[in-house]
Amino acid sequence: MIARRDIDSLTVDLAGNWRLYTNRLPAGARALGVVNSRGASGALAQTTAGVYVRVNAGALASLPQRKVGQAIEQKRTGSGGPGRGQGAKAADGVTNVARYNVTLDAASEAVARQIGGGDRSLGIRKALGRAHAEWVREKAGESLADSRPNISHQQVMLDQK
Repeated sequence: MIARRDIDSLTVDLAGNWRLYTNRLPAGARALGVVNSRGASGALAQTTAGVYVRVNAGALASLPQRKVGQAIEQKRTGSGGPGRGQGAKAADGVTNVARYNVTLDAASEAVARQIGGGDRSLGIRKALGRAHAEWVREKAGESLADSRPNISHQQVMLDQK
């Protein structure tokens, strides 16, 4: 007899060999790995509409979308526990982070994910780091190109009094 807990569980293996379960995916769908849901395993795929499905020999089975999304996110980020981001470690190892709401258009969100290798927050941090480095280079270039005479720090401090 299968325990109720086992029937309701859902696991994903993003490195799993989905071809063990099917040779064909629905048109435009992409294989994500292997899923086990309600005691049945199969290829995990995402349709062009963004719907997660289990595929066995070409036959599709609906999956609980929220649970699959959470399981995939947990596998990708290593987050643990319930709730958004609880226990998640930043991909770049940065600590002392805080959560902010950022409004992005679809193109900017796609670029952030691309820069971050699928991690939107990492992409934003990398893009901001690059932009800041460029800004510093620009300011340093302006300073070096300034033809006014140099003033020592000591003189500046004396002028402040």
